[in-house]
Amino acid sequence: MAIDPSPQKFMVVFQPSGRHAYVTAGQTLLTAARDMGVEIESICGGQQTCGKCKVVPDVGDHPKYGIASKLEHLSPPDVEEQNYWTKRRREARQYRLSCAACVQGDVVINVPEESQARKQIVRKSATTRQFTIDPVVRQYFVKVKPAELGGRQGDWERLQASLANTHHLTNLRLDYFALRDLQAILRQGQWEVTVTVWQGSPENKPEVIRIQPGYQEGLYGMAIDVGTTTVAGHLVDLQSGQILATESMMNPQTTYGEDLMSRISYGMLNVDGVAKMHTAIIEALSTLIARAARSAKLKPTDIIDVLLVGNTVMIDLLLGINPVELGGAPFALATHAPQDFKARDVGLKIQAGAYVHILPAEAGHVGADNVAVIMAELPHTQEDMVLIVDIGTNAEILVGNKERLLSASSPTGPAFEGGEISHGMRAAPGAIEKVRIDPVRLTPRFRVIGQERWSDELAAEEIKAAGICGSGIIDLVAELFAVGIIDAGGKFVLDTPSPNFRPTAQVGEYVVATAMQTSSGREIIITQQDIRAIQFAKSALYTGAKLLMERRGIKQVDRVLLAGGFGSYIDKQRAMMIGLFPDCDLEHVYAVGNSAGDGAVICLLSRERRQHAKEIARQIEYIETAIEPNFQDRFVNALGLPHNRDEFPHLKGLIPAITTERKERRRVKA
Repeated sequence: MAIDPSPQKFMVVFQPSGRHAYVTAGQTLLTAARDMGVEIESICGGQQTCGKCKVVPDVGDHPKYGIASKLEHLSPPDVEEQNYWTKRRREARQYRLSCAACVQGDVVINVPEESQARKQIVRKSATTRQFTIDPVVRQYFVKVKPAELGGRQGDWERLQASLANTHHLTNLRLDYFALRDLQAILRQGQWEVTVTVWQGSPENKPEVIRIQPGYQEGLYGMAIDVGTTTVAGHLVDLQSGQILATESMMNPQTTYGEDLMSRISYGMLNVDGVAKMHTAIIEALSTLIARAARSAKLKPTDIIDVLLVGNTVMIDLLLGINPVELGGAPFALATHAPQDFKARDVGLKIQAGAYVHILPAEAGHVGADNVAVIMAELPHTQEDMVLIVDIGTNAEILVGNKERLLSASSPTGPAFEGGEISHGMRAAPGAIEKVRIDPVRLTPRFRVIGQERWSDELAAEEIKAAGICGSGIIDLVAELFAVGIIDAGGKFVLDTPSPNFRPTAQVGEYVVATAMQTSSGREIIITQQDIRAIQFAKSALYTGAKLLMERRGIKQVDRVLLAGGFGSYIDKQRAMMIGLFPDCDLEHVYAVGNSAGDGAVICLLSRERRQHAKEIARQIEYIETAIEPNFQDRFVNALGLPHNRDEFPHLKGLIPAITTERKERRRVKA
């Protein structure tokens, strides 16, 4: 009788993916997983060094697969694996290193989340943000054959051979700085090194960008939203997806102009204008990164990948490109494609070989920050008709759903972020963030950032108000309108009997905080000019939204998402009361925070999302609202509170008429 020479095979099932196949006896679980497309983390490539590939045998009967899974169906731990678990005070048979455990029978294996090379992560907001962690940089530990007398291979060639043999990495490039330090690091690590490889896109060859002596762990990146007024950055663990630190600062370019056109003009009128603004933002980004690294007990040189988003002018200035072409029609971009640059070429002080990735732009003044918002909120995958407003000095607007998505830019100016307002300031401790006005006495109460109690619950000297930020300004204008201190045109009603209102040569002003309630000893007021600045800002935003809605062929949206630096803090009811966005059921209006920053983090962590961003940026229809024939008429009508013509049925009862009592007070005063 002939003996079947074919090797014996057993069923191996990997959970939670459910992938399964018959595996040749004696094969390691790590090899079996890779053959099935189950990605298990392994920095050391099966040398029982990193412990990243640990798995858990699932003992018991599994009728679905028709097998019984047992511990003895895996080879027992050898001395090296026993030592590994002993050092970490864990039972060798509770966990197994998949690079060491060999198949000896049918078995079901659970791959814990921390061992999954592509981890699923969910971030919740108005939408559920689920994506797979798969960064463009990975670490690999290798043992390199030492140099020998008479050997003809160089150290780089020997390192390449080790990476190919251990991790199946081929066709590699080598960064200049990595080559420069290669020989010293190999010998410092006694021919054992950890290599960081960058794979930015399918079109690029993988590149060795960092070599460290011995076994090393730790991949860190920065996702940064470069706003016109504020710069915000997140330091992220690229392996777990955890945000380790968040830092923000004012954009130093505000010295050269508060809005985009002012900065374009500064660059046009000054020979060294673009260079000054470029240097200012690069130094600011390096400072921001250093602060975040220090907060996470890391060094800036630990940062191995950076992803940047911002509007088109901010990205141009960051790269040292003169944005003059964006100053007038046809608003031409230097490039709308995504870009990868060496951090050292841009001027960022991080790891020498690290790359900076910039998401694609859409067109004109709708840039990478808007693409990041799309990557966070995914409106192009939804049935609902969505309006997304990313509120800032230069606001971006999106309207549509999975069938068709339109975008536009709205030059709202700095009013919503405290600029051009008499006592405006950014959202910082001491800023008035909430305001309510008594409808009978017409006096205010407010709350400042850093205080949980309202002003009428504190002694005057305890309040220490320093100014008023964007959310407080919106509250204040809505409250002034609701109680009749200003009319639908935004003008002060001169016979207002409020003790906080006083007529001036500039029509009037309203005292929000008395001198005793402030940190400066001076009153905080809102003037007619301040109200007008808010009207101009909200009118630009509203007009852009309505134009996109008409182009999309709709009269109403199903949901409104308020994004941006202070989108989370504004009161949605009061925002609609002043006409910041078109009428919508307030239950379907959501504050989603800094979606551009969230989208930047997602794309930092996911190669797939970067590729998706490249594709979707080309599909969105961009509308240049400023050159629309009737834009000016629409803008004027939108100056009214909430609007001169449009109906707001969802505000019914929220803007009460002036009471008979107040009318009588005014009559007596007159």
